Amino acid sequence: MFSDVKLHVIYNIANTRVRTYPFPHIYVPEVFPDGFYRELRRNLPDNDGYIALADTKRVGTGYSRARLSLFPNDLDKAKISPAQRDFWRRVFDTLGDSEFVSCVFDRFRPSIEQRFYKGDEKRRGLKVWHETFLMRDLETYSLGPHTDSPTKLVSMLFYLPEDDSSAELGTALYLPKDRKFISEGGPHLEFGDFDHVITVPYAPNVVASFPKTQACFHGVEPVKGPNKQRDILFFDLKGNLKD
Repeated sequence: MFSDVKLHVIYNIANTRVRTYPFPHIYVPEVFPDGFYRELRRNLPDNDGYIALADTKRVGTGYSRARLSLFPNDLDKAKISPAQRDFWRRVFDTLGDSEFVSCVFDRFRPSIEQRFYKGDEKRRGLKVWHETFLMRDLETYSLGPHTDSPTKLVSMLFYLPEDDSSAELGTALYLPKDRKFISEGGPHLEFGDFDHVITVPYAPNVVASFPKTQACFHGVEPVKGPNKQRDILFFDLKGNLKD
């Protein structure tokens, strides 16, 4: 089943047009087969099956405790059932398959090569790796406009809501008010210094994705209201030039 799912996802991503404004990105509906999407939903852990991202040593001090995470290395100690543990391990492994990694790289190859290879300089090899994990954002969560860290090549967010009643919780895309402003990546900036272009709808069985550039400003508008949360399966493609 997982092999068929992988090919279904690759087909949808590989054949989706890259939108170029305000920066390259894709938005793919019905990315998983319907039955498999229901399986993803059924296997989502309860809150106590996650670990606060602030406790994983992956982020700095003061990071919001309203962002929960489940990484492959945490599966064995997570408070989830054996069936859930096996399911998510297979999902993570499937998205880490070389065929899927190549699909994601090729979808944004022009942006990646433009970033790393300038003019006629001799090309060095690009070391590429990936990270796949679950995130849950709770009702007090927000994320100011930012570009991703320099090690990131592509961010891919598989949205996992029950329905489309919270479409406003999708990833927001921004332009800086100073249109010449760029950022190497990292710091979360002030909402007031940016124009909100669009929020990619947080809808069932959708993936949103974009490459890392110095102008790919994105974030999360404040999550407000009772019982508001975002469930997302992340696939991050990372890389750097070999010495």
